[in-house]
Amino acid sequence: MASVDAYLGASTFPIRELYVRSALALLAAGWARLKAKKLVTPYLKEDDITAYLSDEMKVAQRDSVSDIINWDPQVGTQSNPENPLEVLKIDIKFRWVEYPNDNDRYLAAEAKKLRGKGNSLAGKYVDEGIMRFVDAQYGRGHDYGIMMGYVVIPSVSSAIHRVQQAMEMRKIKTREYSSLSPCNSLCTHPYTYHSGHFQNGTKVKMTLVHLLLDLS
Repeated sequence: MASVDAYLGASTFPIRELYVRSALALLAAGWARLKAKKLVTPYLKEDDITAYLSDEMKVAQRDSVSDIINWDPQVGTQSNPENPLEVLKIDIKFRWVEYPNDNDRYLAAEAKKLRGKGNSLAGKYVDEGIMRFVDAQYGRGHDYGIMMGYVVIPSVSSAIHRVQQAMEMRKIKTREYSSLSPCNSLCTHPYTYHSGHFQNGTKVKMTLVHLLLDLS
C-alpha cells in the first residue's frame, strides 16, 4: 500500500471557497446564539461545547444562513490510509450536498479550548489541533481546514497573542509557510485568521482558517 506521502502526491481535494465561507458563516452564527445563552463555563469539556454549538448551528441553518452544506459533530474518521483501524474524531465534519457519497470530500473543523489568562492551552491548540492537519490525519490532501478556538477565559486578544507565540515556537514542526494573520475575505467574524502549512512534508499546501470564538 502506498505511503501517506505518496497518497498525498497522487490525490488532492480542492475545496471551493464558497463552501469554506458557508461553513464559517454557520460556525459564526452558531457561536453568536451560543454566546447569548451563556451556557459555556471555563470547565465545560470541548466535546460538550461542540455539541451545544452544533445545535445552535442547526437553528441558524433553518434561518437560511446556509443550505448548501451539512455537517456531523464528533465524527470518527480514518486517519491513516495504511491502517483502517486508525480512527480519530473530527469535531465538526462538513459535507456538501453535491457530493453526498464521497467520503474524501469534506471540510474538517477541529476545536480546542483557549484561555486568555493562566494556562493558555495554546500549546495544545498547536500540538493536538494544527498538527492533526499538518500530519494529514484530518483533511488528507485538502487545501483548507478550520481550527476553532473556544476562548473560555478572556481576553480573546490575549488568547490570540498566545496562539501566535505557540505557533512561532513550532513553525518548523508545523511546516508553516505563511504565519498567522487576519483573514477578512472568508468570514466577517472579527477574530478570523489564517495560516499556511505544507501537509505531511509534501508540496501539498493547506490553508488553515482559525476562528477564535469568545465564549467567556
